[in-house]
Order: sequence, then C-alpha cells, then structure tokens
Amino acid sequence: MSKVLFVNGNLYGHLNPTLPVVAELIKRGEEVWYFCSKLFEDKIGATGAHFIDSGENLEKFLANYKPTGNHPFYALLEYIIKYDCAMLPELIDKVKKIQFDYVIYDSILGAGCFLKAIMKVPIICSNSSFAMSKLPVPDRMMQPGFHPQLDEFYEALQSACREWNVKISSGYELFINKGDMNLVYTSKEFNSEGEYFDDSYKFVGPSIKEGNEIVEFPFEKIEGEKVVYISLGTINTDFNNFYKMCITALGDLNFKVVMSVGKKCDINLLGEIPDNFIVCNFAPQLEILKNKTSVFISHGGFNSVSEALYYGVPIITIPMVNDQYMVAKRLVNIGAGIALQMNEISEFEIKESVLKILSDSKYKDASERIGKSFHLAGGYEKAVDYILEFVKG
Repeated sequence: MSKVLFVNGNLYGHLNPTLPVVAELIKRGEEVWYFCSKLFEDKIGATGAHFIDSGENLEKFLANYKPTGNHPFYALLEYIIKYDCAMLPELIDKVKKIQFDYVIYDSILGAGCFLKAIMKVPIICSNSSFAMSKLPVPDRMMQPGFHPQLDEFYEALQSACREWNVKISSGYELFINKGDMNLVYTSKEFNSEGEYFDDSYKFVGPSIKEGNEIVEFPFEKIEGEKVVYISLGTINTDFNNFYKMCITALGDLNFKVVMSVGKKCDINLLGEIPDNFIVCNFAPQLEILKNKTSVFISHGGFNSVSEALYYGVPIITIPMVNDQYMVAKRLVNIGAGIALQMNEISEFEIKESVLKILSDSKYKDASERIGKSFHLAGGYEKAVDYILEFVKG
C-alpha cells in the first residue's frame, strides 16, 4: 500500500474529475490523503480518502484576493502564483508528519512546480482542462517590462522561489506545470495539438462514474420527448435575462426544455413558465444527457462539455471565462457545436441555433465521433492503471 497526497483547490470543475480516480486508487489498495477546501469535505470523504482541510488562511486569501490588473492571461498567471504562495505554507505544515510515496496535484491549483522540489517524490499532474504545449500569448508578451501586471507576476514568482529554494525559469514552466506523468481528462482527438505531447501525457478521456447523482427529477415528464437541456454550470449562474430569453425563444416549440438555473436564480422572478419547460435549481446532468438530450446549451465548462460529448450530445456554448473560450472554439472546429456570445445573444439566435442543430445531423455525428474517442480512452480506471504502472513499475 502506497501513501498518496492529492492536492487541489476550491473549484468543482477541478475537483469532480478526480473523485472517481481517488475512489479507484483506494479500491486498488492505495491510501489517499486529499488536501482541498472544506467545501468538498463530504465529497472527498465519500471516496474513502483522508480529508485535509486547506484551512481558514487560504479561505481568507480567496475571499480577499484581487488581481493588480485586468489582462486575462496575466491575471491568471498572477492568481496561480499568489494562490501557490498562500497555499504552500498550509499544505507543508499539515502533511509534514506523513511520508508520501507520490503526489498528484491539480494543474492550476496544486503548486506542482514547487512540489517537485519540496516533496522529493514522483509527482503526477491532473489536468482539469486541455493540456497545453505552448502559452496562449507570443513570446514578446512574456518579456519583463512588457506589462505592469506581468511584472507583478514575476516579482511574486521570484519571491516564492527564494522562499522555497526552488528554481523556476519562466512563466511557461509555471503555467504548463508539467509533472513526471500528466493525466489529461480528454482524448487526443478533442485536445487541440494532441499530437505534440510526449509519452508522459496520458489522455484518459473524461473521468465519469455513473450513478453518483442524487437529485430528484420528474423524468416521466420527458419520457419519449425530444429534449433541450440548458445549464450554465455551478458558479456563474446569475443570468435571469438569459433564462427569460430562453423561455421566450423556446416556449412555443414542440419539444421539452429542461433549464437548470443554479442557486443564485429565483425561479419566481422568471415570469410565466411555458408548459414545455421544466425549470429547476439543480438537475441530474449526467442522467439527462445520457438518456434524453438532443441539444445542450452550456457555458462551455470543460467538464460539462466532456459529459455531453461522452454521450454524443451536440452543444451550443456561451463561454464567459477562462478556458470556456478554448472549449467553444474547439467544439466549433470539430463540428460538434455552435458558439454564441452572452453579451450579444438574442432570442432569435437561441432559437435558430437550436433548430439548426436539431435539423442538421452533422453536429450529432461529430459529437458521437468524439464521444467514441472518450470511451476508448478508458476514463478513471485507465487513469489509475497509468498511475500504478508509473509509481510501481
């Protein structure tokens, strides 16, 4: 039995793919400690892992953190390094009495570049989005002095390197965050530039374990119906105007619409709900995608899109932050979806996009093609095969 440290942050999209992996590691005899936000203590405990609370100091950092500028990529770099600086003292203090055999860390929220030097054991990177072989900006935009927010990042990086006696040569190294082995929860076919990665990258497909959702839902109301499913995920869901547009656009059509609006939306403020709509705060997404859905309208979150493609469902994406724009672009490129913009969206666009996907089989065909590549990749069981082969030879 090996002792395993898993390091992650406070975002559902980063945590959820890891839970089936952790449960499978434990099933095969590994002993796992999971360092993460208390928000996920019950989910982690349900896998059989030992939960390590990342602590109040890190929660305070997250609550009070503000970037020094608004450049999208520099803001991400700045967040990663300052999160690492806040997280590492808490992590090292709480695990100092345990000798781990290997570490698995999140690609963004796991401080992997520092853990390589600090822990002195094999480390595995868990990629919660696309694996990337290059930065999303040209080299000239990574030169010191190019932008004040970039300089803020470099200053924080140099300070952290001095503190932990670690040498990190570039922003590229921190952002790409390559481990001794790298798990990627998609297929090479869906990961852009998939052919450019070395053998340390293991494309295992979505980490999906069916049967874990416990959400009441009136499935009898959509039995035998064509279904459009709408969900903007779990974080940025406060878009009442968008939900009202969906009601106006789709309320007179001859199919069922399931609209999951999250906890930030008061359903009573949406006005009259058409008979063909089921509006709820939460829905059992996997079951709806698996059994019923013809079109998925989504924020373009990596996990949500992966779940839809896993079941061959074409997608209309409305990206708003971070890698959602990359996901939307990739969907359009492979022909499995349509991308819209939230700040320009209209009832007409929503209706026309849904009807276009329903009437043109090429979107369904492309989604099923990628879904097949996901199934062949092996999922969380294959991920654990790779982990154990790597650490035990």
